[in-house]
Amino acid sequence: MKYKCIVSYDGYSYNGYQKQKHDKNTIQEVIENVLSTIFKEKIVIYGSGRTDKHVHAYGQVFHFESKIKIPLSNLKKALNEMLPLSIKIKKVEVVDDLFHARYSSHQKVYVYKIKNTKNENVFDNRYYTYVKEAIDINLLKEAALLFVGTHDFKNFTTNKESEVESFTKTIYEVNIKKVRNIIEIEFYGSGFLRYQIRMMVGALLVVATNKKDLSFIKNKLLNNVDEKCSYKAPPQGLYLKKVIY
Repeated sequence: MKYKCIVSYDGYSYNGYQKQKHDKNTIQEVIENVLSTIFKEKIVIYGSGRTDKHVHAYGQVFHFESKIKIPLSNLKKALNEMLPLSIKIKKVEVVDDLFHARYSSHQKVYVYKIKNTKNENVFDNRYYTYVKEAIDINLLKEAALLFVGTHDFKNFTTNKESEVESFTKTIYEVNIKKVRNIIEIEFYGSGFLRYQIRMMVGALLVVATNKKDLSFIKNKLLNNVDEKCSYKAPPQGLYLKKVIY
């Protein structure tokens, strides 16, 4: 039987989603340990993708398999009682054998949250990135449109050629919303490379604060310069919003 779960988490205190050999403080490790206790067998979960250290999720998706049948409502209840408060299972369902949390996805949606103010709130530091310089919202929107479409993002990732099949990814939409001093940048994409969103946001911010002009992004997308983007936004402002299947 194959189970699909949607999970939200506050990732600030974890060293990323993906399990690591010498670090048990990951989202995957914590969830696998609880599931293994519930099912009384070793459970391995497969996520839609990894999130970095300090990055959050509203709707990460993972699947796992077991021959043991547990009523879905009971399983969800048991998981949420045993998991820490920073991890919450939102939905559990049974899916067909062909489903795969990573390979069956069509789009991923991320949102990046910024507070554009000089006055930092200690209680928000885990969930927003603070930018003290004035952000030109119209310039931010103009710059964001440069990323829409299918591009070679090799200058916006730390992935090496040997690590990925291709640097080409499609960005379907970039939506920007501003309410008072809070700015949210939402990315809809076919998939994302390592640090791609954080490097795109970093580039957007240096343009929108008038440190660079639009050609900075254009040249890196057109590969007119073989140079990685040196601006990478902090992780705590980034959220995996949802995975679309």
